[in-house]
Amino acid sequence: MARRILIIEDTPTIAKVQKHIAVSCGYEADIAGSLEQAKTLVAEHNYFCAVVDFILPDAPSGEAIPFTVENEIPTIVMTGNIDNRTRETVDKYPIIDYITKENKQAYQYLKNQLTRLPRNENVKVLVVEDSRHSRMYIRNLLERHKYQILEASDGIEGLEILKQNPDISVIIADNEMPRMNGEELCAEIRRLYSNEDKVIIGVSGSDAPHLSARFLKSGANDYLCKPFNAEEFYCRLSLNVDMLDHIATIRLQANTDYLTKLPNRRYFFEQTIREQKVRTAKQLNSNLAMIDIDHFKHINDNYGHDVGDDVLSTFATLFERFFPNQLAARMGGEEFVVYFLDNTAEQNLEALELFRQYVELNSASFTQHRVAFTVSIGFVSALEPKIDGLLKIADEKLYEAKEHGRNQIQY
Repeated sequence: MARRILIIEDTPTIAKVQKHIAVSCGYEADIAGSLEQAKTLVAEHNYFCAVVDFILPDAPSGEAIPFTVENEIPTIVMTGNIDNRTRETVDKYPIIDYITKENKQAYQYLKNQLTRLPRNENVKVLVVEDSRHSRMYIRNLLERHKYQILEASDGIEGLEILKQNPDISVIIADNEMPRMNGEELCAEIRRLYSNEDKVIIGVSGSDAPHLSARFLKSGANDYLCKPFNAEEFYCRLSLNVDMLDHIATIRLQANTDYLTKLPNRRYFFEQTIREQKVRTAKQLNSNLAMIDIDHFKHINDNYGHDVGDDVLSTFATLFERFFPNQLAARMGGEEFVVYFLDNTAEQNLEALELFRQYVELNSASFTQHRVAFTVSIGFVSALEPKIDGLLKIADEKLYEAKEHGRNQIQY
């Protein structure tokens, strides 16, 4: 279900632009041209967030802001200017942000904020701070932007929480803490995680010279001096979380086959080389299957490469269904591989046979082009330390399946 946003704006052209931005970000948008209309809409719907104009016909002094805030609707304020009186009014309330309409980047900034809010619901932030008051202040700031929040009162407790929650993305650490201070915590986190895995933001109320530099040299991504401005806090936090997102996107692109969206050859080797070491140490057999679409060249020759691509991309969706929790990858062309992370050889062969039968009986319905095809499979279960050795054996079995008439499993 799409998230619903309330736009309170009395200028129709601006409201139209804001709605277009919201819809492009995946929201359902309602527009109120006055505070009175907004009250009616809020009584009828639950809103994920709101974009509120500071000056309205029936709310000329920002009265719409406390209305949305009191109704627990995260609020972005848009205003024509930000003079001292306006800023004082805006700063009274726990809003997400304010944006000046005159800024050339105003609507791009609005789009960025609307994109971030749903994302933030999946971002875990650990606040490590011995002062309960400071911890609650940072927590309140984070809650406005919908982050998931965990808390620790010192570095030792922070490390334990991080161990229990390895999906934490951001650590905000005070420096002056008992048992383990922020610098020490930062250095220990960096021993375990790189800058590409976790963001660390150091904070301190100390005026000690070079503290910020020491924090950064210990591995922090950023540093804030207390008391810090909420606006600066949000800007720095958003930039760092955006950086993690960009890194994750680059990693995904580097490890994913562009057509099928399955892991690519590079990722397959990175993961299986590591797994093979574990299995060899435990004297466990490794199970692997090479899968090839029969006569795929004929599909490309007879129907065209666009149809061939359609067949490949649709075929690839079957792997999650038939081989959940296993490592499936596209090795190149029409050749795929499944590395089995669990189950016995007999269970994996049974799953492969069900897969083969399903393709044989249903492949014509996979695409609108009604192209029927079958697959040949080579399977190996062996105590083999090298992934290349496993692939070689499975490839030989695949060749046997082709030689014996295709549409079968050889093992």
